[in-house]
Amino acid sequence: MKVAYFIGSLNRGGTEMLTLDICRRHREAPFQILLVYRNEGELSEQYRQTGVRMIRLKPSKGGRLAYLFEMRRMLKREQVDVLHAQTLTNGAFALFCTLFTNIKVVNTFHGFHTSRAAISMCHLVMAGCDALCFVSDYERRWYANRSIERRNGCFVVYNGIDFSKFDGIFEEPDFLKKIDAAQPRKDLLSSHDSAKRIRLAMIGNFVSVRSQNSLLRCIHLLYNRGYKNFDFYFVGKRADNEPWLYDDCVKYVEQNALEGCVHFVGSRGDVPAILQHIDAFVYSTSHDTFGIAVVEAMAAGVPVVANDWEVMKEISQNGKWLRLYKTDDAQSGAEAMADLIDNISAYKAAAQQQKYEVRSTFSIENHIERLASIYSAVVSNNKKEMQLLST
Repeated sequence: MKVAYFIGSLNRGGTEMLTLDICRRHREAPFQILLVYRNEGELSEQYRQTGVRMIRLKPSKGGRLAYLFEMRRMLKREQVDVLHAQTLTNGAFALFCTLFTNIKVVNTFHGFHTSRAAISMCHLVMAGCDALCFVSDYERRWYANRSIERRNGCFVVYNGIDFSKFDGIFEEPDFLKKIDAAQPRKDLLSSHDSAKRIRLAMIGNFVSVRSQNSLLRCIHLLYNRGYKNFDFYFVGKRADNEPWLYDDCVKYVEQNALEGCVHFVGSRGDVPAILQHIDAFVYSTSHDTFGIAVVEAMAAGVPVVANDWEVMKEISQNGKWLRLYKTDDAQSGAEAMADLIDNISAYKAAAQQQKYEVRSTFSIENHIERLASIYSAVVSNNKKEMQLLST
């Protein structure tokens, strides 16, 4: 069985990292993998290093119709059995280029679609695809409650992560060294040592799915309560299509004199090293459908604090694996971070014990195994098996 993964670009993002982790395990996967994409990106070389066959197709002067016919010819030539699209637009493309073929189409929903045009496309993709995957039960219910999701062929498939990348010994990231040089960090003597500086971080680009701004209000309140012994690092880039989300955060820090403890370090490709050299991970979301960054931190054995968004409860077993605080409640967030700082040693010990449960739940191996079962049922048109897998 040959499966073609269909993505737009090879830039860094949650969907692209998930697909990259699948490609890295292509030798162990119970199906052949082909990668079909439109644009190169910062992850291009890492994709090539996996050894997966890659085919780049992009619209030319002939426009989208010519692009779809070219893809159709390629899929038939490569004898693809399943075309797995990772975005709504690509799902629509996949349906059109596989019309009147035996190629099955699977589409994964990684986010919410609320505009009238997007909802219309959702109905089209959901009606035409052979299987629909949702990255959390919360996301699946969100679509079902809006009468968008269909009844059959819907599956919850948690994002999978290749946790082996967190198990090395990594050099301290340069931005941590620079800040330490300007502001020395003493060894951790006790959980109440006011001289030590606790390293907290949030990883994620400044886009509307996250809420770095609300987290800054928590940090400001924490600082005003006398907690001056921490550094907070925002790791993530300023998005070209939503630049104000980053700019407003920088302005807030300047207006409230938080430059001494809040640092913006931009996009980074060394997440395992960052997680190994920080004390805790703090996250704030406004409408995440999964939260790969949170799962990675928990699986790396790093204490995590996050707002009680529904999906954060789901991926943490209702707060078993992390500390939850009330969404958009600065006081609740500040109290959670204060408790974390005051009891950092206990938080670290608990995180180290719990990371194995997290890994067993969200491993890339489990993800690939579940996808393989879905692909097999779809290709064989085994409705009974599909029904069992969807429960």
